[in-house]
Amino acid sequence: MRCILWFLAGLAVFHAGTGRAWAQDTGADAPASPKNASDKAQEDLDAGRYAEACKALKQMYREDPRPTTLYRIAQCYDKWGRIATAAVHYDDYLATFGQLSDTEQKAERDNEEAASARREALEKRIPKVVLKVPRDAPGTTRVLRKPLEDGPLVQVAIGVPLLIDPGEHVLTTEIPGRVSMFTKFTLREGENRIVDVNIPPEGKSNGDPTKTAKPLQPVPSLMPSLDPGISGRRVAAYTLGGIGAVGILGGVVTGVITWAQKEPIEQNCRGKICNATGQGAKDTAAITGMISTVLFPVGLAALGTGVVLYFTEPPPSKFGSAEPKVRVGATMGPSAGTVEVDVQW
Repeated sequence: MRCILWFLAGLAVFHAGTGRAWAQDTGADAPASPKNASDKAQEDLDAGRYAEACKALKQMYREDPRPTTLYRIAQCYDKWGRIATAAVHYDDYLATFGQLSDTEQKAERDNEEAASARREALEKRIPKVVLKVPRDAPGTTRVLRKPLEDGPLVQVAIGVPLLIDPGEHVLTTEIPGRVSMFTKFTLREGENRIVDVNIPPEGKSNGDPTKTAKPLQPVPSLMPSLDPGISGRRVAAYTLGGIGAVGILGGVVTGVITWAQKEPIEQNCRGKICNATGQGAKDTAAITGMISTVLFPVGLAALGTGVVLYFTEPPPSKFGSAEPKVRVGATMGPSAGTVEVDVQW
């Protein structure tokens, strides 16, 4: 019995030692638990890897927009030396703080006091720059700034004070149809400067083949116009028709006036001898009769020509059709008139 007890005791000790050894081996071989994004960003910040830290914190804020993260972003840019960008984020944090509930503000009170103090301290240290372009610069001029971080160019305002981070900056000036120009300048903390922006000169293209290629000369088209509109032939038809209508109407009116003088002439004339009334009627009849003699045939000829032009006009799609040349002439004499209408195809 005693032997069995000693055997069981030894077995228990063996298993205990084996279990500890396995646990130790497992702990040695197990990988370390990965750091979360917040810890990794703080590690980069402490190590001076500000670009990586600020980028990580901004990504965290996009995924979970907490006020504390926004405050840490401002701190990151502040330590990086980009004090203008830090000031913008401090302002964003303070604006966000004002929208929090009383309980949330109580939890953020320390950060709010630190952000307010730091924002006030940065105010006099932030550089300011005013960008100027020549007065004769085109209205399409654009000035863009290359961000200190990677990203697309950002258009900046001209002629107004701009808060900007200390350091070297590169501006790109663009004018459509011209080559881009660059302007470099460096600012120190607290410095205020006016920077004259380089403007692309005229006559130099930006290398875009669509803007540098010589314009193609127009080639005469053999196809009819898709929208020919009113043709010259139709215009001539309408014009002659209007002239004809006016001529006929004038001839009719003057003819009626001439006919109306017949009775006064008969009552006030004996042969070639007439009193004042008869002589006046006779002179009026002579003038209106001559006018009617000219206007009526001219009107008929013009109207007839217009009708012919209108109804004989070829369709717009007919190739080689030429516009007619119409010439209307009229001569008047003491007792007769002649009308000539010449139409050339």
